[in-house]
Amino acid sequence: MAQVSAVASGERLADTAPMRSAMAPWVLILGVGLAVACSNEPAPQPPPAAAPAPTPPPPPAVDAAAKPKMVANPDGLSLADRIAKRQAADKKLAAELAGEEQKRLLAYDKGKLPLHKATFAAINKYRAAYAKAKTKDEVEKIRASQQKAIEATAKKMATIDPKGGNSNVTTDYDVMLNALANDYPDALEASFAGDKQPLAEQTAELDKRSKKIEDWLAELKSAKK
Repeated sequence: MAQVSAVASGERLADTAPMRSAMAPWVLILGVGLAVACSNEPAPQPPPAAAPAPTPPPPPAVDAAAKPKMVANPDGLSLADRIAKRQAADKKLAAELAGEEQKRLLAYDKGKLPLHKATFAAINKYRAAYAKAKTKDEVEKIRASQQKAIEATAKKMATIDPKGGNSNVTTDYDVMLNALANDYPDALEASFAGDKQPLAEQTAELDKRSKKIEDWLAELKSAKK
């Protein structure tokens, strides 16, 4: 409305176009400067990295040449004395165990004494019969005549200790009966042919076991019930 009034009154409006044209370059320069200033600002820095965990200290060095400390024996004994003491203790324990086992065997065999006497008497009889043989044929004749009797004695002997481990001499009876049925007459026949060694070995074995049985029967006879 003011412009219309001015035109109507004949007043001349001022022309602002030249002023705007003069200001345009400065506005452009100012905008470019701001843009450059913004682009030159430093980029934001990333957050600092976490500090590494502290390294544990190395283990203390071991001196390979260092010798372990010697600890004094509380009993005051040397190594040799301690070994001797232990051996003596073991020997004492073994003797005690052997004594207990001896008592156990004596108690068992004492109750079987009549069977022991009969078995040993039969063994001595079978062995004495071979002493009469002078030839191989005579040995075979005696062997055959005693075969059934030896088998019967073996069965009777087995009743002394059916389960095993309770009698001190049943194993000796068994060995002797088998020898008199087989190895002893074989060795006797070989001796007639000139080979004396087998008979010597059989005789020594029978003598050794006979001595053991005799001593045991004597001990059984004297042992208290």
